[in-house]
Amino acid sequence: MKIAIIGANGYIGRNLLNKLLEDSTNEIVAISQSAQSIPRNDRRLTKINQSVFDSNLKVNLKDCDVVYYLVHMMSQNKMDYAEAERKAAEALNLALVDSKVKRIIYLGGLGNDNDSLSKHLKSRHTTGDILRTGNINVIELRASMVIGRGGISYEIIVNLVSKLPFLTVPRWSETFTQPIGLNDAIKYLVASKSLNSSKNLIIEIGGPEVLSYLELMRRYAKWKGMKRIFIRIPIIPIAVSAWWLNLFTPRNQAKVGRIMVESMANEMVVTNDSAKEIFPDIEPEPLDKVFQ
Repeated sequence: MKIAIIGANGYIGRNLLNKLLEDSTNEIVAISQSAQSIPRNDRRLTKINQSVFDSNLKVNLKDCDVVYYLVHMMSQNKMDYAEAERKAAEALNLALVDSKVKRIIYLGGLGNDNDSLSKHLKSRHTTGDILRTGNINVIELRASMVIGRGGISYEIIVNLVSKLPFLTVPRWSETFTQPIGLNDAIKYLVASKSLNSSKNLIIEIGGPEVLSYLELMRRYAKWKGMKRIFIRIPIIPIAVSAWWLNLFTPRNQAKVGRIMVESMANEMVVTNDSAKEIFPDIEPEPLDKVFQ
């Protein structure tokens, strides 16, 4: 199977690429603006430095069977990121016209469309909507925080707990989330390429535990053997707490982190059993098994 990963040098993309190469029948086209810096080398791997807006994207996708779309625009400065993500999804649909691609697999975010979603989550859902306007089958996996080193939302939790013995936590700390381990998220992504379905599907994925962000921080501190005191200050606005993260988040992650923390005001939990029904062989692991 010939598989393209757009966003191949991102956190999920690199891990997905390595997993897909474990199957000797897969040929991978890794597309990213910095694809040549991907450390993995393999005769079945082609690295292409390319933006989703590049007019030549069509050429590099035309013979692929499956496209993984792992793109976000939160770190760019050329335009509003939500507008950029909308245009990127439209560009992908245009690039796939007359191609051999049979399926797009997109990793988006959980969140109820009937709620007042953050700008970030609205954009994630809008991207899926746009991809479904094309003529190619779309499998959209929606997840909350992915637990693994390198994942920005997880690194926010790790940095806060690791650097501060006393934590004043804002209102979003009481919001419920359903994090999933990196390996389990990759399992769902890999299994989606062979799914026997001609319908567009939105599949909510998550680990076995639903808990607040405050409890998540407490669990991580306990797992690390660190004593931490958490003081809730619900009057701190989300926007203020987002900028406050600058002090404790690596500079290369700070901008995206500020955007993503605003989504922590939205409950991100799985609302149905479709993942269990569609992927009965995948049993996500509990937090204590996936913490890194």
